[in-house]
Parts: sequence; C-alpha cells; structure tokens
Amino acid sequence: MKVVDVTPSSRELMAPVCRDCAWWQHTAGSARRNRRPSAGGGAELEADRRLRADWERRADRAVGLIGKALVDEDAVLGWMQTAPASLVPRTRGLPAGPPSADAWLITCTYFYDEEYLGGFQRLLHELLADLKHREVAALEAFALCETSLNDRFRSYLRECNLFNHEMLEGSGFRPVRLFGEVGRYRLDLDTLIAEPRRVRLVERIEHYTAAQPV
Repeated sequence: MKVVDVTPSSRELMAPVCRDCAWWQHTAGSARRNRRPSAGGGAELEADRRLRADWERRADRAVGLIGKALVDEDAVLGWMQTAPASLVPRTRGLPAGPPSADAWLITCTYFYDEEYLGGFQRLLHELLADLKHREVAALEAFALCETSLNDRFRSYLRECNLFNHEMLEGSGFRPVRLFGEVGRYRLDLDTLIAEPRRVRLVERIEHYTAAQPV
C-alpha cells in the first residue's frame, strides 16, 4: 500500500464523477451555486470539464499536485484533493469562509469504503508531511459541527460535502470560525515535527564511533 501524488497526468486514479466535478472551481455566486456537480446538460458538463482541466493545469504549474491517492497494487482505495486557498474560488463565499490566505485547503476526499478511517488518516499524514516540506503555513478544511453517531467512523460526509469535525479535531485541527452548523478548521504546520525525534536520535547514535573492546 502506498500514497502517490494526484496530478493532471495521474488524474485517472480518481473516479469519473470526481474528474468531471468543477464545483470548487465555480464562484459561490455563479449559476451553478445550488446544483450538484455536472447536474446540467451536455453543454454544461463539457464546460465544467474544460474549467476543471484548466484549473488542474494551473494548480499543477503552481504547486505540483492536486491531491494524494492511496493505492494497493492495482487497486485505488481512495483519494484526497487539496490546493492553496487562493486557487479555490468557491471558498470565498462559503459559510465560515473564506479560508486564511496563507493556508492550503482540503476540498474533499473519497474512499470506496466510507468508513475507512485508516485510509483517511494515512493520506492526511502524507499530505501534512508534504506541505511541511513545502513550508506551507497551515492546512484548513470545512466541517459539519454537529454529527450523528452514524458518522463517528466516517471522515467525509458526502451528502453535505463537509468533513467530520471530530476526525479533524482528533488529527490536531482547531476551529477558527463557526457559521451556523459549518465550521472552518485549521492546523498550523509550524507546530508539526518535520521528522520524528526518535529517528533523529537513532541517526545521531549511529554516527558515533563504536567503542573498541580492550
């Protein structure tokens, strides 16, 4: 099992519904504001595809990826999409938004098994390490503030396109703004350890000259 970058050249890792989705690329005041992604006719779908493809190219040129995917040999288990907040127009009009100017945003995630928390956490940790290496200040996400017991093993609530706040809080995120039932959560990356202390300690010990027997 491994995590790979999702880029325009590896976008086939995502399901067609995600590859064609341009909901995040539209502004909140657009005509597509209250419709599901690709809910219109053929012309609208084709326009969304062009918008999405252009966005992916711009994001790739700017930051080198549009997300992370978890794969097991030839099977794709799920993926997480992300981008700098400045490249996600929809966020400017969202409840509890907009995200901070210095942050990246997890826009959405998708797993074929909705209750696969281990996969969500694996992708999140890999993404955090990557962003830390890129010297990104913070990662943010929008979440539903009140969830049911049935959501306790889920990370992303598909029917409302929001994350589970309990999963974010358990991963170190904190709420920075609340608006009704929606909250914006933030994880400051400067608080993360770039590399486990134990690994650094082992490396230092291995660099010492071994004592020679008398």
